Amino acid sequence: MNNGAKMIFPKALNLDNLIFRIGEVSKMLNVSTRQLRYWEQKGYIQSMRNKCGESRVFDMKNFMCINLMKYYLNQGFTLAKSHEFAKQNLKNMKLLRNFMTNSFQGIENVNDRPAINLGYFDKEQTSILYGFIDNEDSVSYKVIKK
Repeated sequence: MNNGAKMIFPKALNLDNLIFRIGEVSKMLNVSTRQLRYWEQKGYIQSMRNKCGESRVFDMKNFMCINLMKYYLNQGFTLAKSHEFAKQNLKNMKLLRNFMTNSFQGIENVNDRPAINLGYFDKEQTSILYGFIDNEDSVSYKVIKK
């Protein structure tokens, strides 16, 4: 099992603190600055001004929203529908991140295989749920008594 030190998962890096300038977002996601300003004008994304008030900057949430909107636009959806789908995906990502933050207990060696400890499986805290990566496309789970 583990050595007693709990590994920290997503809280180690607060993604909410990452910010990107409009030009960086444009280059990374291949969306023109003109499009980004238009999407902001329509209320689909929100920028912040940098400390000097000179240029637009975007937080990680808006960066992800832009990325998702671009994906759905490329799939042929309208801008409004792309934004709707992006918002739902962002809610799902937040839920998944909260789940992983609260369930991840560390990586341990179980039967000579790396296993992800997902915490107690039962209220009595007698069994632990482990996840295994069997290959790149396959995941399995096993409940092991403490």
